[in-house]
Amino acid sequence: MKTLALLTLLIMSSTPDTVLQKEVDRYLDRWNAAMVAADTASLAAMMDEAIVLRHLSGATQTRGEWLADVKAGKMKYHHAEKSDVRIRQEKDGSVTVHFTSVVTATIYGSRGTWTLHPTMRLVHRNEQWIRTE
Repeated sequence: MKTLALLTLLIMSSTPDTVLQKEVDRYLDRWNAAMVAADTASLAAMMDEAIVLRHLSGATQTRGEWLADVKAGKMKYHHAEKSDVRIRQEKDGSVTVHFTSVVTATIYGSRGTWTLHPTMRLVHRNEQWIRTE
């Protein structure tokens, strides 16, 4: 009986994490696909209007500035692949996502492949995940 109770507790506690992990994975896959397709409408819908993006160089851009650069082809993403996704559910209901991303892109005329270790903060708003940082 004790074993059954422990198994039930483990299943109940792991189910939300599994569902959340799948939702976050789908979000990141959609994000990467939208970047490669330069689908600025999808990218805009996936981000909070007030977000400020920080690049590998340390430069920052508002959502509007980054989307304009993507749309104009100044930031052209050729391939993006995620791995090692780790999520943490915060007390306020948001999710902090740490992962590795290998991105091949042409940024302001310079093409390269970079291994990035971004952190995203996602909030669930209007039945979808939105990136706030």
